[in-house]
Amino acid sequence: MRQGAVKAMHRLAVVGVGARGWGLARLAARHAGRAQIAAVVEPVASRRSAFGDEFDIPEDCRFSTHQELLSHCQDLSGVFVTSTVRTHAEVACECLEAGVPVFLEKPMALDIAEAGRIVATAKQTGVRLQVGFNMRYMPFCVKLKELVAQGELGRILSIEWKEALAPSHWAEYCRHPSYNRRAALGSWLLEKCCHDVDIINWLVDAPCVRVACFGSRSYFNPRPDVPEQCSEQCPIEAGCIFSARRLYGDREPDPTGRRRDMPHICVYHSGADLVDHQSAILEYANGVTVGFSLLPVTHFESRYMLICGSEATLRGCSTRNELRVHPYLSGEEIVCDPGPASGGHAGADPGIVEAFLDWLDDPTKLPKTTGTEGLEAMIVACGIDLAMQERRVVELDELRGSACV
Repeated sequence: MRQGAVKAMHRLAVVGVGARGWGLARLAARHAGRAQIAAVVEPVASRRSAFGDEFDIPEDCRFSTHQELLSHCQDLSGVFVTSTVRTHAEVACECLEAGVPVFLEKPMALDIAEAGRIVATAKQTGVRLQVGFNMRYMPFCVKLKELVAQGELGRILSIEWKEALAPSHWAEYCRHPSYNRRAALGSWLLEKCCHDVDIINWLVDAPCVRVACFGSRSYFNPRPDVPEQCSEQCPIEAGCIFSARRLYGDREPDPTGRRRDMPHICVYHSGADLVDHQSAILEYANGVTVGFSLLPVTHFESRYMLICGSEATLRGCSTRNELRVHPYLSGEEIVCDPGPASGGHAGADPGIVEAFLDWLDDPTKLPKTTGTEGLEAMIVACGIDLAMQERRVVELDELRGSACV
C-alpha cells in the first residue's frame, strides 16, 4: 500500500462465539472505519443472537454453520476461526478454499496431519493464514526476543521455562467439558502451552531436533472420601482451594458465551483425562537445550524463565512484567522494562488483531505467526506428548514427514 493511502473497510466474520471470539471481535471493532464485524457463525442460538445484537449484524448474516456463511457472504475480507479445536481443520480449509483469509485461533488442530492439511491448503490457494500465537505481540515477549536477538546474553546455551497455574485456572481444566479431555483439545500441553513452545522456537531461532518428556495424572483422580459435586456437605469444603462454591459462587449461567461457565463438579471426580504435571527436555539444531515444565498449582500464576547465555543470564516473570539480566563480567543486575502491558493477555491481543488487519491491508505485511510457525509449534508439542506416552526420545523429523505440506 502506498504511503498515505486510505485503508479499506474490512468485513469480518467470527466462527465460534465463546469468550475468545467475543474478545477478538471487540478488538477488531474498535478500529472504526477499518473493520466491521459483518457476520457470525454459532450453533447455539442464544450466543448467536447476543453476539449479533452487540455488533448490529443483520439477521440474514447470522448462521449456525460455516457452510451457510460461505454460501451467503461472498464479500468477506477475513474470518476469525475461534470454534472448538476439533472443528479447526474443516472450517479453516473450507474458508481458505473459498478465498477468505483466516485468523485461526491456537492450537491449529488436534494433530499434526490436520494442521499440515490447513497449511497445505493455504499454500495451494495462496490465501492468507494467520495463527493466533498472540504471545509474540506481548510487550514482555517482544522485549525478551529483543534482548536475545541483540546478543545481550551472548550465545544462548540453555533455557529453563515453566508455566505455572493458579488453583482457579487449573480447576477450569478439570471442570469444563470443552477443556478437560484429550478428545476435545488434543492434550493439555497442546492447548495451554503451544504458545510457550512457539515463543521458545522464536527465541532459539533453529529447528527443534528431538524431545523427551515425563508426566502423568497422578493426583487429581477420584477420591472415595469426597462427593462428586461441591457442596456444604463435602468434608473438605472448608479448606478446599478448588471449591466451586468459593470460586464461582451461585452465579447464573451465561447463555451468551461471553463468560466460561463452570459446572460445580469436584475436581477429583470430573472425569478429566489430562495430565496434571508434565516436564520435557528439548534439543535444538544449534545445540541449545531447553527444560520445560507445566505446573498445575502454584501460589503465583506466571510464566517463569531462566536463559543462560555465554555472557549473561536472564531471569523473567511474565505476570510481574519483569526481566532481569545478570552480566557475568560486571556482576551488576540490569532491570529491563518491557513497557506497559495494557489490553487482553498482557497487551498481546490488541497487537495480534492489528497485525491481522494490517495483513488484510497489505499482503506483503506478514504477521509474526503464519501457518509455518503454527505447524512447527504443533510438531514440537505433539512430539513432546508422544515422547511422554511412549517413554522414549522422539526424533521430530519422524513427525515432520506426517505433516504432508
